[in-house]
Amino acid sequence: MSDRIEFGSGDNKVRIEGLGKTVRALQKAGADAEDMRDLMHALGSIVVDAASPPVVSGKLAGTIRAGRGKTKAVVRAGGAKAKYAGVAHYGWPAKNKPANPFLTSALQANQGRIFSALDAGLADILKKNDLT
Repeated sequence: MSDRIEFGSGDNKVRIEGLGKTVRALQKAGADAEDMRDLMHALGSIVVDAASPPVVSGKLAGTIRAGRGKTKAVVRAGGAKAKYAGVAHYGWPAKNKPANPFLTSALQANQGRIFSALDAGLADILKKNDLT
């Protein structure tokens, strides 16, 4: 896992340094991996709740979900019920299908909430495991 995460474009970039090191230190100190999974799921759920996918049949909205990784928050969309999720999000220029980056937009619009939840969640895990 990289200790440096950077996203955004142009003058609006966000860089997080040391998250991987923090997670490894928590694990080494005995913090419960399930607590980290719960935290990462909660962070992903913020994006899931804010996502506004294009509505054609309504199936795509039902496939958006947050993962439960212990080192990163992951949001997925699509699957057998909505195989077109990638095209809906990224577009398909050859078929004149415009992009509708509904997950990226939800992430960008909620960065402040996500960082606050990450900070509070890590503090709770530290406190729960007597690491503060």
